Amino acid sequence: MLPPVSAPEEIEEAASEAFLAAWNGASRFDPGRAPLRTWLLMHAKYAALEHARKSRRWERPLPLKREIGPPDPFEALAVKEERQKVQDALAQLPPLDREIVYRRYFLEEEITSLAKALGLTRRAVDMRLWRARQALRGLLGRRDEETGGGGRGAR
Repeated sequence: MLPPVSAPEEIEEAASEAFLAAWNGASRFDPGRAPLRTWLLMHAKYAALEHARKSRRWERPLPLKREIGPPDPFEALAVKEERQKVQDALAQLPPLDREIVYRRYFLEEEITSLAKALGLTRRAVDMRLWRARQALRGLLGRRDEETGGGGRGAR
């Protein structure tokens, strides 16, 4: 599941994480639900996905510029205005919801660690994120209609 260009050390690290997870979860293994091989492969799959996700976080491609020269001032202004709209919409969320959105989407914190740090259940964090996204869609959509944009800003 890791990219074919992965270094051997990365593959070893993912395999180690899989075996460590299996070792730590050995008490939860139920031979009635699945064979040992399937259970171990499941741990390997999730370790590989997690490892790939973590490595992608730091390897975001830089956008390629088509032309070399000074930045387009209109594009810079549009980006600044859009950023301000999002900040204004986020400011209207309740403080806890704002913190959850920030930590999840800007800091890319895992939902389970968020829930644990905030003393909430995973389901409560999921619901707060869902409600916050709905609220942001509404706030950003209304703002576009008020300014004559006509479109939905939260797509």
